[in-house]
Amino acid sequence: MSRTRANLLLLFAAALWGFGNVSQKMVLVHLDALSAVGLRCLIGGLLVLPFVLMERRLPLGPDYFSSLAKVCALFAISITLQQLCYLGASVTNASFLVSTATVMTPLAAWFLVGERPTASLTVAAGLTVVGALLLSDGIAGFSSGDLTAVLSAACYALWAVELGRHMQ
Repeated sequence: MSRTRANLLLLFAAALWGFGNVSQKMVLVHLDALSAVGLRCLIGGLLVLPFVLMERRLPLGPDYFSSLAKVCALFAISITLQQLCYLGASVTNASFLVSTATVMTPLAAWFLVGERPTASLTVAAGLTVVGALLLSDGIAGFSSGDLTAVLSAACYALWAVELGRHMQ
């Protein structure tokens, strides 16, 4: 793949991501947060259903369903908190703060699995905190929606670690 094509695809993915965040806030004009989450999950489930039906492999291990329940519960909590955060935060703040899950995931892996973070991750985590504070005019400027977005990001980080465990 050429560098130009890769950059254009990355730009396209970023645009879709941004449009999705705006849509999540806009849908709250017409639906309550839980209905919006239910609709998102229903659409996602229907899109994934053909791939699930093609998979004929049986689940492995005796802990498969308890692990699956943890993964599903964490995802449900994460997505619900994410939708709720749009009630009290701007799209910009909510989008950035939920995206901090990418920095929180290695930290969650460190606490849960013992995988030590790298020095670059420590710097990224520090810069993320600075960015969050700049977005909200300091700690006093954090709204309830901002705090809900951070909680959603933490749940997404835990979900990613548990999903990794589940898939092994």
